[in-house]
Amino acid sequence: MHSFVDPDFRDRVYHRVLAAPIYDDLGLRSAAESAFVEAFSTTEAACLPSLELLLPTRDYNDEEMFSLISRDRADAVLIVRQTDVFKERQFVPEPTTTDSAHYLTSRSFYGSHPRRFARIDGPGDSYGGGYYVDLPRVRHELRLYDAETKRQAWFATSLTTSDASVRLERLEQSLARQAVKQLMADGVLRPRARELETD
Repeated sequence: MHSFVDPDFRDRVYHRVLAAPIYDDLGLRSAAESAFVEAFSTTEAACLPSLELLLPTRDYNDEEMFSLISRDRADAVLIVRQTDVFKERQFVPEPTTTDSAHYLTSRSFYGSHPRRFARIDGPGDSYGGGYYVDLPRVRHELRLYDAETKRQAWFATSLTTSDASVRLERLEQSLARQAVKQLMADGVLRPRARELETD
């Protein structure tokens, strides 16, 4: 993740942040908001899920949206937008082992050449590799807006990577943890007192 704090907001610390992931899929949006609420638990700030405030059945203009936000006393809005989803193909090589015998004599040290072979775990069950897997990759943009001035205070881009078995919801959890970590590193959020004691 790479981030930038607007110079006008470098001394500003936020305490109530509305998390607003922008997804067409409601399940993924809800999962992402839950991930940010959990990630914010390591900070002094409270995280408000946008589904409880900005209802998906309604359209809001900027004035209405900021009116709702201020009424709920949020001092910042974190917009999370997915900009790219793709798969990266990776080759899984065959695992190898060595079958060696070594002899030490008074004149030299001899070693047999290792023999390569794939692991076989029963008839027809080969774990030898030699194939490709498609690994999920997701890019996001994150923009934190100051609710009072309606100006963008913080901007970040991220690339989240994982193995083939991980679902998108787990990638959102990883994104949320990394985003909160970066917000704290940039001084926009403060860690909880107990987090300071354990670090």
